[in-house]
Amino acid sequence: MTATASCAALGGSAETPQGGGDLEKPTIKVADLKIIDSAPIRLAVDKGHFKAEGLNVELTTGGKGSVNVDNVIGGSIDIGLTSYPPAIAAVVKGKNDIKIVADAMTTTENLFLLVVAKDGAVRTVKDLIGKKIGVSSKGGIGELALRSQMAINGVIITNEQYFSMPFADMPAALERNDIQAAIMNEPFLTQTLQAKGVSKLLSPFSGSTADFPTSGWIAKRDFVEKNPKTLAAFQRAMAKAVQDAQDRGTVEAAVVKYVGVPPNVASLMTMPVFSSSTDARRFQRVVDLMKETGELPKGTDLDMRTMVTDPQ
Repeated sequence: MTATASCAALGGSAETPQGGGDLEKPTIKVADLKIIDSAPIRLAVDKGHFKAEGLNVELTTGGKGSVNVDNVIGGSIDIGLTSYPPAIAAVVKGKNDIKIVADAMTTTENLFLLVVAKDGAVRTVKDLIGKKIGVSSKGGIGELALRSQMAINGVIITNEQYFSMPFADMPAALERNDIQAAIMNEPFLTQTLQAKGVSKLLSPFSGSTADFPTSGWIAKRDFVEKNPKTLAAFQRAMAKAVQDAQDRGTVEAAVVKYVGVPPNVASLMTMPVFSSSTDARRFQRVVDLMKETGELPKGTDLDMRTMVTDPQ
């Protein structure tokens, strides 16, 4: 994937900019992630939706969501994609006033799975006790959902058992027995399951965590307040891209192009729900999960309506 790409570099339509040339900040820095969640923003760039709004997006790919949170707080990017827990934790700890400017993705059945080596030591949920588990980000949404499932099964998993690594590195780590299980997301999940020797153990997002909001686009309150027209242009372009993403073939092509998986993997991957609205009531479920799993103190009083910036 190209490290940085502007709308002009990736092409787009010649539509008249809706922003009317009066955007407070016509060029913004945005960081996505190398996962299926990023398909809409890649479509927004490729199809010229930002350009049509008079907005130039300098798009880079972050290492993980928590890094994007740090970079939004530090000011090196204006908007970043992250799973919700790192952003919520930063707000609760008083590090910064972060706003959710667009929702990204909601889980569907089998979008995330906990996988294990078929010939490994883990055959049941109880076998996970004391074993090493690969996660994309410690304290991230996948880990918290798994903690919830473990509690239901009466299994205690300690923080020391989780090891952060990119999804793409998890299959080799399983094969080497560096880890004994891994929480994986699409499209790397399908690619891994196609390989021999790996099988599903359980779905972290099921039951009470089914249809769960997992990731979104965040910005600092200062950016939101100083650039309302710019933000509205970003939100309109993303809304158009979410509509584009309702077509499976369009998403498959974006994942092949930007994530780098083969077409046969993209054609089999489980599709998420690409969200078109920012619903604070849904995001409150993330706060509840973080309190349930001890990621936030039980007495934490955070109303997610204070973090949401509704589309203009």
